Amino acid sequence: MQEFLNKIRFYDFDLYILIHGAIHNHPWLNGFYLFFAKYGIVIIGLASIYLILRKRINALLSGFLAIGVAIGIDFLILLLWQRPRPFISHGDQIMMPITEGLRVSHFSFPSVHTYIAFAIATTAILYGHKRLGPTLLILALLVGIGRIGAGLHYPSDILGGILLGIVAGLIANLIIQKKQSAWE
Repeated sequence: MQEFLNKIRFYDFDLYILIHGAIHNHPWLNGFYLFFAKYGIVIIGLASIYLILRKRINALLSGFLAIGVAIGIDFLILLLWQRPRPFISHGDQIMMPITEGLRVSHFSFPSVHTYIAFAIATTAILYGHKRLGPTLLILALLVGIGRIGAGLHYPSDILGGILLGIVAGLIANLIIQKKQSAWE
């Protein structure tokens, strides 16, 4: 089992180096990564305004509930495991990340930005928003890639954030759907 986990860690770090290290050969990626690492979540948050304007309050409530569920699960993960960020655990092998204007904690798993983005995207898709849902899903993926590229997360942190966001979105949707009949 330990050998299997070591292989996963090895591939995780190699993929991190591939994505984050791409800025050496493609300097324009630096701005791309930083933009989505920093502002991608804000763009997704603007979807809330769209949902209010379109009077899709149940979708909005489901999104906020999904974020709450994800935060609760993340808190439990944090109590059990506190994975350091790549630039902390591999500080001798990799360069410092692009953190200008970013506030970062010391813990990496799961990616908070990614699970929030996927929780909102999942609820938008489940509520049948044919344009907004897929758009938010693409933006959520770009947020995750930006967080790796900016040097803040391992790819497995992003994968954990994706899974947590989707699960939280599904749970929130089930709760809101059950309560929706009582509201009508």
